[in-house]
Amino acid sequence: MSFENIFNHKHQIKESANARVNLIGEHTDYTGGYVMPTLLGFKNTIKLSKNNEKEFVVYSEHFKEKKIFNDFIKSKDNEWADYIKGCLFVFFEEYKKIKLEYFNIYISSNIPLERGISSSSALCVSTLKALKSYFNAQISEKHLAVLAKKVEYDYIGVSGGIMDQMISSIGIYGKAFFLDCKNLKFELINFPANWKFCLIDSKVQRNLRSSSYNERFAELKIAEKDLNVEHLGSVKVSDFLISKFSNTVVASRAKHVIFENDRVLQAKESILNNKILKFGKLMNESHESYSNDFEASTSDVDEIVKNSIKCGAVGARLTGGGFGGFTVSLIKKDQFLDWYKKIIQLYSPDKIFEV
Repeated sequence: MSFENIFNHKHQIKESANARVNLIGEHTDYTGGYVMPTLLGFKNTIKLSKNNEKEFVVYSEHFKEKKIFNDFIKSKDNEWADYIKGCLFVFFEEYKKIKLEYFNIYISSNIPLERGISSSSALCVSTLKALKSYFNAQISEKHLAVLAKKVEYDYIGVSGGIMDQMISSIGIYGKAFFLDCKNLKFELINFPANWKFCLIDSKVQRNLRSSSYNERFAELKIAEKDLNVEHLGSVKVSDFLISKFSNTVVASRAKHVIFENDRVLQAKESILNNKILKFGKLMNESHESYSNDFEASTSDVDEIVKNSIKCGAVGARLTGGGFGGFTVSLIKKDQFLDWYKKIIQLYSPDKIFEV
């Protein structure tokens, strides 16, 4: 089905936003630390036109379903259309001088859902970009990311930081995106051309609302209270002491984030100094911490990481919010074919995606 098939006329606006893979830096964004994602080729596209019937009509190509509404009240059962409602609500709340209009909206996407590569943020950013274009609103890419975060955090109710929205709004495909999540300063960094990243889909479903993501978020907020700091991102590795925390679980969660922040800074320097083997080593250390200290991995995911390294990757780790989804591996380009031949003996080719 197409926009024209559903709505019997052509769209007025078309905007897209890409998914991302986080190379290193998990759960460091909402604790005021550092992250380093990069954009993927997967993207979400929004087509939009004015609706003259004073109602919002939204069609999802993925769900093959149409939703019609004329208010911004979130559903009780977390429907996919809530993300569109949230975008509309946040946009018109932010720009009260813009007269409310109604739209036909068509969503298409090739982003694998609930795999930890930011499908929801790409949906929010692309929707807000479409509204910005329709109204010719003067919104910076950075502020658009802030609005997208409001949708997910305030409207949908998913705890988290602003990494996904920032890279989806500002990132450039093919470049690493180093972000200081406290002040939103960022750098776009070229990765050496003789290396590449590859994703392996664990096929373990993850859903931020029902997973332990919000639990980890709460534990890290306890850690910040224990240390009497606003953000764990301000705590140095040399200042970490288990005895400072209210219990050992909170200490372990904090340890991951504090050491992970340091790893992201080291990873940035590794790229800039062309020390890519060091970058791979940091990825491996990141996964070990994510699995053991943060307990955000699974046995199946740990096995994929180990097998990828055995097959020739210099670094591999679980990426995204945790509890399933994709792993990301770093492989030298002239060794990629050998790695691929070995890895498809263990996992089907349809689970492997080149970045």
